[in-house]
Amino acid sequence: MKHTMAATVRSRGGSAARAARGSGFTLLELMFSIVLLVIGITAISRLTVGVTRQANFQRECALATEGARAMLERIQAESFSQGFRAFNASSADDPGGAGTAPGANFAITGLRALPDDPDGMPGEIIMPTPAGQPEQLREDVDDPKLGMPHDLNGNGVVDFANHATDYKLLPVLVRVRWQACDGTNGVVELKTCLANY
Repeated sequence: MKHTMAATVRSRGGSAARAARGSGFTLLELMFSIVLLVIGITAISRLTVGVTRQANFQRECALATEGARAMLERIQAESFSQGFRAFNASSADDPGGAGTAPGANFAITGLRALPDDPDGMPGEIIMPTPAGQPEQLREDVDDPKLGMPHDLNGNGVVDFANHATDYKLLPVLVRVRWQACDGTNGVVELKTCLANY
């Protein structure tokens, strides 16, 4: 009986050892599990970074659009006859004297200007002026975004004269260009044509 009992105990001990070996992980299985875990974490991290970048860019686009819209409203609030002189790129013809008008460039809180932007402000107001002559409002300027060339004083003729004092139409493009938080460049443009008939 002792002999039988010893055999039984030995038999149970052998089964326990085999069961313990079968229920554990081998080194290969453990390494494979770790590799899968790392791949999953990397994928989730990349997805999170991509979503965050996209959300930041959308926020910046909203800031740019709101800034451009606010500037259009500010131009519209100006006396129509003074709008061109107050918001062109020349300070020499400002309605209240040189340097008193807002001008053609503006900042937007939360946006960085492009590194090569000469004035360091992301916003600019563009009107039909010839290169190098920002105080002249001209009908013959070739700018399809502004709908130019076009008759601005309503006499039925597109000419080469300066219409800064007799315009009835004022095409305006407000452009915001900025360096996004991810290093790319963003651009928003809003345009309108103010009229006084």
